[in-house]
Amino acid sequence: MKISGISIVLATALLMGCGSSKQNIENDNTHTSGIIGGVLVPASSPVSKSIVGIYDDNEGFTCTGSLLPNNLVVTAAHCIGEKADGVFIVFAPDMETLLNSGKDFPTSPQVRRVTALKAHEKWTTEVQPSQPGNDIGLMKYEGTTPAGYVPATLLQDASLIKVGATAMLAGYGVSSDKVVPVSPKTPGLQKLIDQHEVFCDSQDAKKAKRCIKEELDGPAVLKATQVQITDIANDSEVILDEAHGHAACSGDSGGPAYLKVGDQYQLFGATSRSGLGCNKDIVYTNILSYLTWIKDTAASF
Repeated sequence: MKISGISIVLATALLMGCGSSKQNIENDNTHTSGIIGGVLVPASSPVSKSIVGIYDDNEGFTCTGSLLPNNLVVTAAHCIGEKADGVFIVFAPDMETLLNSGKDFPTSPQVRRVTALKAHEKWTTEVQPSQPGNDIGLMKYEGTTPAGYVPATLLQDASLIKVGATAMLAGYGVSSDKVVPVSPKTPGLQKLIDQHEVFCDSQDAKKAKRCIKEELDGPAVLKATQVQITDIANDSEVILDEAHGHAACSGDSGGPAYLKVGDQYQLFGATSRSGLGCNKDIVYTNILSYLTWIKDTAASF
């Protein structure tokens, strides 16, 4: 599925690099295949049984989420739209095929309607590395959970979240991400900057000396890869390394990060934000820091 304009905003304005601003620009870069550099997750994989796709028909974007008990899905705050009506949870490694089924999509046995949703009340994109962005959200869906799907197992030992640990990331995001130059003399540049379609070294088009745009593409199918934890940014966020061709990107927002404990992958993170090109660092929200918020929000539903 070609990522919509809304999804491009998610990859740039909302998936900003740790501590960087919207106007910061990266070197030209292209990634292809996988989550970026990942592998397909088959339906038979135990991991796939707790990962779901999220489609917001109101705003036309996709995200990823992790199942919790009692029909709950934990995801990123920036994946939470204005209203629950028109938002769907998809239970299938191949969300692309279902999204292309047209009017049959809402009634598919692999799709559930969202009945309630909430973003963390202190979520913000205006953060420094030492300050949490509170980029976490919760959804509740109607009906029964499709057969074979089960809630994720949360990480039992938070001390395992440390620099050097290898995490597995998964999501329905793009498999191709290319950053290309744009001439500062492009007609209508200011409008493109204001709409987050082009990013420059100045928000004022008249002062811009270098501009770029990000071209994203790839089918909405579940993929996974592994990266290392490089830093503990603050009490509720972790930074992971995306500099070696393995990365989460647009569409993977809200998706899981796991640590392997014995033979089991245990959930600890949700995709938050990264830079243009998805080729440096990425910030994951530490779900374990928000268990009380999750409990209280679920009760409010």
